[in-house]
Amino acid sequence: MKQLSRVVRNLNRENVEAMTMRTILSLLAVWLLAAVPVQAMEQDATNYTEMFMEERIEEGSFKGAIVSIVQNGEVVLADGYGLANASLQVEADADTLFRAGSVGKSMTAAAVLQQVEAGTLSLDTSITEMLSIELANEPAETVTIPHLLTHTAGFDETMTGFYATSYDEVDPVRFLKERTPALKRSPGTEVEYSNVGLAIAGQLVEDASGVPFPDYVEARIFEPLGMNDSSFEQHENPAYVAASYIGDQPYPYSYIHMVPAGSITTSANDMALYMLAHLEQNEELASSESFSLMHEPQFHMHEDVTGMHFGHYGSQFGGLDAIRHDGSIDAFMSTMMLVPELDLGIFVSTNGVTGIESQRVMADYLSGLAEAMGVETEPHTLAETPTTEDELADFSGSYTMNRVNEKGPLSIISIFNPTISIEAASDGTLSVDDLHFSGGRYTMQETSSPLVFQQVHDFETLALLENDQFISSVYPMMVFDRVPLIGERHLSYAVLGFISAVAVFFLLVIPVRGLYRIIRRRKVPDKRHRVLAFFTVLSLLLAAGTMAASVQLLIFGYVTAGTFMLAAPLVPLLLALIYALVWWRTDRAKSSVGFLFIQAAVVLFASFALYWQMTPFHV
Repeated sequence: MKQLSRVVRNLNRENVEAMTMRTILSLLAVWLLAAVPVQAMEQDATNYTEMFMEERIEEGSFKGAIVSIVQNGEVVLADGYGLANASLQVEADADTLFRAGSVGKSMTAAAVLQQVEAGTLSLDTSITEMLSIELANEPAETVTIPHLLTHTAGFDETMTGFYATSYDEVDPVRFLKERTPALKRSPGTEVEYSNVGLAIAGQLVEDASGVPFPDYVEARIFEPLGMNDSSFEQHENPAYVAASYIGDQPYPYSYIHMVPAGSITTSANDMALYMLAHLEQNEELASSESFSLMHEPQFHMHEDVTGMHFGHYGSQFGGLDAIRHDGSIDAFMSTMMLVPELDLGIFVSTNGVTGIESQRVMADYLSGLAEAMGVETEPHTLAETPTTEDELADFSGSYTMNRVNEKGPLSIISIFNPTISIEAASDGTLSVDDLHFSGGRYTMQETSSPLVFQQVHDFETLALLENDQFISSVYPMMVFDRVPLIGERHLSYAVLGFISAVAVFFLLVIPVRGLYRIIRRRKVPDKRHRVLAFFTVLSLLLAAGTMAASVQLLIFGYVTAGTFMLAAPLVPLLLALIYALVWWRTDRAKSSVGFLFIQAAVVLFASFALYWQMTPFHV
């Protein structure tokens, strides 16, 4: 009806008086015919969302969810489903607050661009010249705001001290001054998702404005847009924010230091207002130039795969170009998607995960929503002459994400990162593990762009790159590197397997052998080295467990305790040394095989810890 009213207002009184009833009825009929498909699309979206959420809640995928959909300047849907808090039996609704995690990076980018517009920040100036603090590792090369907002600065990943132990311990400035990692590649050369990059971006806003980042966003973004319940402050109070769950078990609320990178709490109603501001290019949020930087690709690893925008990344909705940012914190999973061609915005947040199948919840919802709304586009044109199987065989193998720690004790996590397997088929297609890490597998066909593949019956794309890498439309914010057939990952598995086998074997054999002698009433010789051997392998297993626990402590903010526990390998090393001295003096001629295996296990364990920098000196 708004469109008809606008037409009538634009007509002067004389034209209106001269207009016949037939003309008016004709205009009304045309408007109604145009409005019916839109109304039907909106109703289909609402019905589908309700059905999807109810089914997934009943299956136990999550306890509750909030959803908002906007289109053509109006809120089509803003609602909650299921429970926000299962123990308190609080239902989710459009005003329920969920933790949306990295969706908040969109607001951080907008805040940065506001300061660029004000002239207090520059897109071309080195960040070190604009920061009021000194980072723990000053970049060796020039890093600019575009690098931060497109995740191409080149910072190493960092997880040490990622979480704070309480609200009072949250200290973004101290984190950057003590934990900012060094660069591991030249800025602007490769995309790698970086929380620390957006944390620095938020610090730039704080320094330029003189206002704490959460207060700045509240005053300059939330309040002008009417987002009265959203905040970057972190609150554990169940009366304030929904709870999250792994299966049926509540997940504890966590506090993060990198506030601008992922601490936002928001509602379906508030996100509807935020998406409308983007789609309508509301000047309260940003200028048209800034919206272009946020809505158009600013960096590509491959021109035929969605790229990186300021504060967002490219995606697709039923084959249409879309702008997106996902978020994951605690057990909340969220996504915000904008589809300019449809003047459409979608926000979804769920408060639970169950396993690897949870990785497909958002993808399944969005693909089903596109189908329910009748979005139909043609897939990419397929290659007339696909790359041969022999050529594709060079790309076959396992790949893992480049988002890894390369320095410090937490670098060990990289060997446990999930992998994506790619296999070349005889017909020129690729057989690929589900890029969402859900455990499935599908076929991808080569498009008219060489070495760019599209999933059969879907729009997800993958481009094979030089240097044994690939980039995909599912994860355009990180590159996947090929895992060598014989590399540190597999060698580490072999070393850990050998150490475990030796330790468990002798931990069982030594006491069983002694007990056997007692039962058979045989004389038990004075074999002090056997006792030392037993405690050496026992300490080996205990040290391994202690070091595994230290990783958790380091991540969750207990840095002092975690650092202390990294000294655990010294215990089996000391016992092994004493064991070697006693063995040499008493029994070296009779039991050399067992001695050599145990000593080898201890030496390998110490070498493993040193190689992966799991020592107090590398924290």
